[in-house]
Amino acid sequence: MKLLRAIDTRLGFVLRAIPVTCFVALFVILFGNVISRYFQIWSIAWFDEIVEALFAIMVFVGIAALWRENDHFRVDWLEGVLGRRGGPLLRILTIVLSMAFLAVMALKGYDLATRSRAVTPILAVPVGYVYAVIPISAALMLAYSVRDLVVAIRFAATQLTNP
Repeated sequence: MKLLRAIDTRLGFVLRAIPVTCFVALFVILFGNVISRYFQIWSIAWFDEIVEALFAIMVFVGIAALWRENDHFRVDWLEGVLGRRGGPLLRILTIVLSMAFLAVMALKGYDLATRSRAVTPILAVPVGYVYAVIPISAALMLAYSVRDLVVAIRFAATQLTNP
C-alpha cells in the first residue's frame, strides 16, 4: 500500500507539473510572439503548432490532475437532497457512467492517435503524438475512477447498514 501511495504522490506531482510547465511555455511563447510582431523583429513560423500542442497537453493532463484530486467541477446537490441512503447510490451511478464515458474516450482517443498519419507542416512532428494525450489522460482518469468507485461502494455500504 505504501508503494501505491508513493507512486500516486509522484504521479500527482507530475500531473500538476506538466500543465504548469505548458502554461508557462505558452505565456513565454505568446509574449514573445506579441513582442516580435509589434517590433517586427522576427517571424515565428512554428508558433501555431507549438501553441496547439501545448494547449492540448495542458488541458488533458490538467483534467487528469483535477480528476485525481476530485477538484473538478461537480454538482452534488442532488446527492444531498437524496439523503444518506439515496445520495451514495447516486454517487455510485455517477461514477459508473463517468467510467463508461472515459472508457469510450480512451478507446476512441487511442484509435485517433494510432490512425493519424498527419504531421505538422513546419516541425514535421506526427500529430498522433499530440493526440496520444487523449487516451493517456482518459486511462488515468479511469484508474482514479476505479479508486473512487471502491470508496463510494464502501461508503454506501456503511450508510445502508447503519440506521
